[in-house]
Amino acid sequence: MHILLGAATLVAVASSPPRLILNEATSEQLAAVDGVDAATASAIVALRARRGRLGSVEELRTLGLDDEVLSSLRSSVSVQVELPDLVTGSFESPEEVLAQFADEPTIQQVHAWANHYAKSSPRQVDRWLRQSVTFATLPQVTLEWRLRDDWDQGFDYLNVDGAELLPDESPFPVINDAGQGQVQEVRVRLVFDLDKLVMSSERIRVINEAQDIVKLRDKVLAEATRLYFERRRLQAERLLAPKADTLARVQEELRILELTANLDALTGGAFSGAVNGSAR
Repeated sequence: MHILLGAATLVAVASSPPRLILNEATSEQLAAVDGVDAATASAIVALRARRGRLGSVEELRTLGLDDEVLSSLRSSVSVQVELPDLVTGSFESPEEVLAQFADEPTIQQVHAWANHYAKSSPRQVDRWLRQSVTFATLPQVTLEWRLRDDWDQGFDYLNVDGAELLPDESPFPVINDAGQGQVQEVRVRLVFDLDKLVMSSERIRVINEAQDIVKLRDKVLAEATRLYFERRRLQAERLLAPKADTLARVQEELRILELTANLDALTGGAFSGAVNGSAR
């Protein structure tokens, strides 16, 4: 059973232009969307071919698209959703239920992807702190180059006949020596701020930024954890207590797709890439 769903709403507006179906649109059709060039459209089609289908626009974050392009695609495409068949069966233990999702990413993998996408990895913070320690050990270097030209001349003072000067005669200068020379000088100056080895302004700045990153990381990981396990609870409920009512099944599937898209938004599309066709 297929139901055509918009990116944000189920209500169709007659005056709105028809949306493209994300899993059916050609690269030429996608390239007609505002902000999507031919290369991006081809990359979307190639990603769709690799994954089999796309569950949301958020999966396209793995292509490195900026927010403006993603926003344009959200308003221009729809996702065709296929409701899973009703599954009946009995499970004798929680382990049997959870084994149905063994092919999906673990929460630890999701945390790693979220850290990487938010650039809040603990290793990155540690590297910044180590680099800030060595910052003050590097001197300020000043290089100066000078070039000086030297000119000199020597004179003999004689009379007009070129003989030795006699008293009361007017002197006549005659050059007897002239020279030219160049002098080059290179000066290198090193200035060490040894007092900053204890606590430099750069290290203080990095520590402040590291504290902000730790807060961001905690917030991102908490949200990723909440979304991950809410999605898993809905998946388990769908196995243990499948709904017969079509509307209820649609609402359940939409919620799972929404949670998947949110996880893709936090992981740069890596979550759906790892799911890769496993049960949603």
